[in-house]
Amino acid sequence: MALAGLARAVDFTGDALGLGDPQTMPLRLLGCVHALLLLLALIFIDRRLRAHPGARLAHAWLAALILVDPFNTLYLSSFYTEFAALLSAWLALALPLAWLLDGREPRNRELLLWGLFLAALALSRFQHAAIPLVVLAWLLARARALGWSLPRLALAPLLLLLPALALQFAAQKQYQTIADANRWNSFFGAALPAAADPLAFVRALDLPDACAELVHTTWYLQRGRDARGECPQAFELSRVRWLAKLAREPAALARLVGRGLSLSGQWRPGYLGELAGGQFQRMPPGPLWLGGSISDGIARLPYNALLAFWAAPLLLLAGLTARRRSAAAARLGRATSGDPAHSGAHRAALWLWPLLLLIVALGWGASLVGDGYSELARHLHLAANAALVALGLGLLALAQALFGGAPRVTSGARWRLALGAGLLLAAAAFIRGQSLAYGVLDQPAGEGMTGTIELSGWALDPRGIQSVDALWAGGRRQALALQARPDLVEIFGAAAPAVGFSDVVDAVERSEGLLQIEVVPISGPPTVIDRRWLH
Repeated sequence: MALAGLARAVDFTGDALGLGDPQTMPLRLLGCVHALLLLLALIFIDRRLRAHPGARLAHAWLAALILVDPFNTLYLSSFYTEFAALLSAWLALALPLAWLLDGREPRNRELLLWGLFLAALALSRFQHAAIPLVVLAWLLARARALGWSLPRLALAPLLLLLPALALQFAAQKQYQTIADANRWNSFFGAALPAAADPLAFVRALDLPDACAELVHTTWYLQRGRDARGECPQAFELSRVRWLAKLAREPAALARLVGRGLSLSGQWRPGYLGELAGGQFQRMPPGPLWLGGSISDGIARLPYNALLAFWAAPLLLLAGLTARRRSAAAARLGRATSGDPAHSGAHRAALWLWPLLLLIVALGWGASLVGDGYSELARHLHLAANAALVALGLGLLALAQALFGGAPRVTSGARWRLALGAGLLLAAAAFIRGQSLAYGVLDQPAGEGMTGTIELSGWALDPRGIQSVDALWAGGRRQALALQARPDLVEIFGAAAPAVGFSDVVDAVERSEGLLQIEVVPISGPPTVIDRRWLH
């Protein structure tokens, strides 16, 4: 909002000088203001790192390959808050990095500036409100080990961060409709379908039985139901409580995350970068592929590769903690510092790796628990950038180890990495063994289905889809006709093959009570993607 206000001020000044139309503000102006702020931020961090040539070069490469990638810069000329979140997070991590590399406590004015970056991150999106607190807490933890003054380090940033958090929470209460939509999407659209038995789940949460009939509904696909009116208790339910209840069933938690993975591959939404006057025609990459994006490659990853990408920061952290001054930290040190002892680089590594991992984890948690599967890939925008930065730094460390004469990884580090990889493979196998299909029954739009009806919708499953069946409570089953849906790849990515389905189903008797749409994968258990109760 503040960045849009800044662009509006520039537009107002131009209008007063007779340079524009007072009735409009071109979005290109907003994009130019954002681009100028990005350039100033990069110059600021570059100058702060000028005493550390390796870190300066690493920052330049990461900025060139990630920060100005089209899946980030396409947000410049929009009112979405993804750019503001990314810019403030970049500054919030990079400024303390310079302090740690210098090995000195920051001055008060630097702490106030850093507090401004943390406040901007907290205000960018409600889902990011916890990240500044985590960043501040981690700096205090590192500062304690270095013998820095903790009260002084905490006071100045909190003077700006706490009012920003209060403002963010007040805004959530003011916009109750948005808050209700988020709760509807996360509980009824994501958590309840992940439970093995939706009815038992709502009973365990002391909700009325009727709430179970709202499973699979979302704010955007209400099916003629009003969750706020029919189950108001769910909107007062603490997210922590239902998540803790869901986590008691590891398979349910695996289903919640596993289905999200299927939807997390398309980082560049189809509506960003469309050409004016075209029929959903996207901006071409241009000469030398300068307009190409990392997100284009991510969107083509199969499910296992996408899972490995999101888990990679965890493996990198395992390498860092393999010993007190690990080979991973030393390799990063050679890439970011000229100090032969690597002490500053080691402090920098301990600062960056855990925070990058936490941003990825918090991004996933806030997205799934905060808003379910609604535009999940876009809501993971900051987490995606954090994962990319972690991989970029890991590649720099690997290159230094191979070609820069850095110390080899110790046997302890190798064992920890192997153990981490084994645990991740076991977790991946456990996730893939769950019911992972996701989909929507578009028609009919409501619940009142009797007689012969037409069904249509779409579904996706990472293991491929063998059939989509209509299943009645009495056990009757009817396979539905499948159609190719290549457009779904542009929306969700290629991690989960998708199909459309439609058919005219047999007469439905009210006595049968319940109609379910079940996706049968090529391998693995089936998934019920929609339920309709007949009243």
